[in-house]
Amino acid sequence: MSIKTEINFGIDSKLEIREPSGKTGFIGQIAGYAIVFNRPSTATAPFVEYIAPTALNGVDLSEVLGLYNHDFANVLGRVEANTLKLTVDDVGLHFILDMPDTTIGHDVYNNIKAGNLRGMSFGFIVAEGGDSWQQGSEKPIRIINQLDTLSEISVVSRPAYDDTSINVTRSIQQFEKERTRRYKEKVRAYLDGVST
Repeated sequence: MSIKTEINFGIDSKLEIREPSGKTGFIGQIAGYAIVFNRPSTATAPFVEYIAPTALNGVDLSEVLGLYNHDFANVLGRVEANTLKLTVDDVGLHFILDMPDTTIGHDVYNNIKAGNLRGMSFGFIVAEGGDSWQQGSEKPIRIINQLDTLSEISVVSRPAYDDTSINVTRSIQQFEKERTRRYKEKVRAYLDGVST
């Protein structure tokens, strides 16, 4: 089975704009939460996703990138360069990103200031057995209890599910198959009881 990086549905995150820190080469900072624990993903997805407070336990955050729209050609910062700072707290994964004095840096910074960009998302791989599924009242619910890796956080124009994510597709198919199997077993048991 090939492991692919998934893209989270994302959250509308109140991004905080900060003035330049005095470092040359930067136009300012943005800050906020890239991951919020125990909060549902956006409603546009085929299932609802929650990130458990345990999801980042033991995860190496030293090589995480800060991107625009999950595009590795649009790097805004990185932990290794000390232009992206990440802190896990009771709320989730807080970040502070020094915005570079580049075309993409100016565009993203000004669009955040204008209110055009306000969402955050992240790319990740779930640890083996690190997620669980249950049936919600309207949609299936996925709970991510443990990540294997976190590769990037992204400022996004519209947090949404990436249809190319094979892990989520397989997981939801397995959930649906298991739910159908259990239903058939219940019907079979009922019918066997009626016929005796």
